[in-house]
Amino acid sequence: MKAEYMRDGYYLVERAINTDVVISLIEALSEFDGKINNYGVRDLMRYVPEIHQIAISAPILTIAREILGDNARPVRSVFFDKVPEFNWNVAWHQDTSIAVKRRYEVEGFGPWSEKQGVIHTEPPVEYLANILTLRIHLDVANQETGVLRVVPGTHRNGRVKSQDLLNKVSDANVVECIAAPGDVLLMSPLLFHSSRKAVVPSHRRVIHIEYSAMKLPEPLEWYETA
Repeated sequence: MKAEYMRDGYYLVERAINTDVVISLIEALSEFDGKINNYGVRDLMRYVPEIHQIAISAPILTIAREILGDNARPVRSVFFDKVPEFNWNVAWHQDTSIAVKRRYEVEGFGPWSEKQGVIHTEPPVEYLANILTLRIHLDVANQETGVLRVVPGTHRNGRVKSQDLLNKVSDANVVECIAAPGDVLLMSPLLFHSSRKAVVPSHRRVIHIEYSAMKLPEPLEWYETA
């Protein structure tokens, strides 16, 4: 798993969590049904204790530590869904920001932004290269539901400007990350990725948890720690 992840920037673990756990997570996340921004909820571990619990339990934490080492811990969590009211294309991009508790002017960090009340900053690229994203699938992810698309190996390019990224994608080998409920997709935030609108929008629920084994330079702190 680690060798393929390091080579490609992603790896799918099939049936990482069982059906009962998937159902319990869906039930826990149902509290967001009908609420504003229910298609993209940040600070998920604080709002939903069940997400915090699974983030620090086997097999999820075991996967993260196999890639990052024994100091890996969750540092950000987001809930994504594609429902009829919020069904969108996501353009090709990298995930280049991290969430922190407070803003401090530290060399190499910035620009700064705020998303749903959470402070974000772009860190030096070595921090991004040592973050692992685990995407826990609660629904089928395929062409009909707006599956994630990636360009293998592009995480090794470092941080890439938007126009250069689009130029590289234009003639690249694109892979669709088909997944079933209970599957977990490992992904580097620096991997080029996108998704299309769902053809038949219903649900494409994904719990997105980021892990790191690195400490931020003081006084900066990861926004979520467990």
